[in-house]
Amino acid sequence: MAGAPAGRDALKAQSELVERLSEHFESLEPVEGTETRFAELRVDLQAIQAAMTEGELETKKLAAVEREIRSHSEGMEGYRQEYVRWVRLVAEGERYPELRLRHGMVYREVVIRRVTGVGLEVRHSSGTARLRHGDLSEEWQDRFLWTGEEAQRSLAEEARADRKMEILQRYAITQGRDPVVAREEEIARLALAELESSDPIVPAKLEPSEPLELAELEPAELEPVISVGPPRPKTAEKSR
Repeated sequence: MAGAPAGRDALKAQSELVERLSEHFESLEPVEGTETRFAELRVDLQAIQAAMTEGELETKKLAAVEREIRSHSEGMEGYRQEYVRWVRLVAEGERYPELRLRHGMVYREVVIRRVTGVGLEVRHSSGTARLRHGDLSEEWQDRFLWTGEEAQRSLAEEARADRKMEILQRYAITQGRDPVVAREEEIARLALAELESSDPIVPAKLEPSEPLELAELEPAELEPVISVGPPRPKTAEKSR
């Protein structure tokens, strides 16, 4: 089954994962009796690569292939970083009727906005929420491979960013500027810098079109012009 059209970031992350996963897979030695299955996995990876050239993600298929390759090896250290980035990006936009936390709280009509090193950022029927990974079930933990060390590092980075933004807003006030506007401008600047640092988008090559030809018009048949003059005055009949 063909995957959904992919965003550029997700497609790039998947391309990097498939490349590293393929390298890892080729380094494995099949044990006796698994040679045929190894050949099938190799074909599956090639099919996923072919789908990516069409701009499609084979998310479920790749996840299944990765799990099986992992079962034949001692871990995923050869491609863990690429896997984590990919699995978190492709989760954006997923919808769930409900999401239950470990302590019993339930969110309904959940849409994943972003998966971070700390946990999930979601929309739900009552608004938005940031869910710490420790509050989520083991199934979520296993899927997104969160660690306490990564969470602490991410929180520290967020705190530094918040302090920087607070200093920026205070400075804006001293300059007579709206601090909210200053914050939005800084966010836009950072987003633009991130876009400029990413791979450029190469426009599709357009083939020159054929020159337009004017349609030949058949000469219209003109009706003869009938000259109509002023009415002639009536003459009185001569009496006999």
